[in-house]
Amino acid sequence: MTSTEPPAPSASRPGPDPTRLGEVVLDLYRIKQGEMLAAVIHLGNRLGLWSALAAQPGTDPAALAERTGLQERWVREWLHAVAAADLVVHEAGRFTLPPELEAALVDTTHPAHMAGVFGPPLTHREVDRTAEAFRTGVGMTWDEHGEHTCHIQTAMGAGLQQSVFVPVVLGAVAGLHERLGAGATVVDVGCGSGVAACAVARAFPASTVIGLDPSGHAIEAARQRGADLANATFRTGTFDELEGLDPDLVLTIDVLHDLPRPLEAMRAVRAALADDGVWLVADIRSRGDLEANRVIPVAPLMYAMSVFYCLSSSLSEPGGAGLGTLGLDAATFRSLAAEAGFSSVTVHEHDVDPTNRYYEVRP
Repeated sequence: MTSTEPPAPSASRPGPDPTRLGEVVLDLYRIKQGEMLAAVIHLGNRLGLWSALAAQPGTDPAALAERTGLQERWVREWLHAVAAADLVVHEAGRFTLPPELEAALVDTTHPAHMAGVFGPPLTHREVDRTAEAFRTGVGMTWDEHGEHTCHIQTAMGAGLQQSVFVPVVLGAVAGLHERLGAGATVVDVGCGSGVAACAVARAFPASTVIGLDPSGHAIEAARQRGADLANATFRTGTFDELEGLDPDLVLTIDVLHDLPRPLEAMRAVRAALADDGVWLVADIRSRGDLEANRVIPVAPLMYAMSVFYCLSSSLSEPGGAGLGTLGLDAATFRSLAAEAGFSSVTVHEHDVDPTNRYYEVRP
């Protein structure tokens, strides 16, 4: 029987330094603190507390409870939690949401808006399923996570996609605005809840926009989002469905690193894209290996999310590529694009989007 007792300190393996141990324990508690605060932020979004705070600066717990129809004692404890984290300003029993937090958590039109990122916490089922994946090697598809994860995935880029995708990202591709304005066929593969697709359809009513996603949860959300758009349709599908659509522009936003077989997807785009067409790909600004990626301020978050989401998806089939969140750096992308038969890759990076790198790919 293998012992589970920790090894005793020895001359070659000294015990922990008391000062450093205290720092490590505090760091671990701060990690746990982040987990709990994320759930508290989610509750504020779900219960309308953030928007009520924004509408009533300098409020007290009783007034906020009355405004939201919630119980004062619970509202007070919530306010104390977010104030202790310096998310709201507290002065003499009154609480104010700073304008920066209002942009990030309330104003859905702002590029920095990210309230939906703080969706419901991971479920026990997802944790158990991920532990199983460590043993079997086979992860979860995005759809397997459920509807709540679909909303989180959408929210992570929704603010940017609604505000800057058309003017900045599409605007950086020479002649693309003019082409879309005249009328073109656009296919968004891996469209999620349809945020970018709807933005394109609204900006260019002469163009036809088709959104494809393997997740039924995502497609239902996309159909609701684009219900008022005559030039946008959404259906379940993926890269295999591109044949026969004759797209002038294919969009793939934060998808490729999630795929079990990205090279096959790239070949499908190459086969379907018009000779003068454009494939615009957004993916994380990975620098390559772990040490290079340490410059990313939220690298620990990205690697952790990869374990539960992106790597899991990219290993959801036996023999999957297993790229993960930070696995598709520019060199890897160029190599795969060349292997798929593309002749040109132009890289765009925009200050308004510090997370993604954009690849303008042409046949």
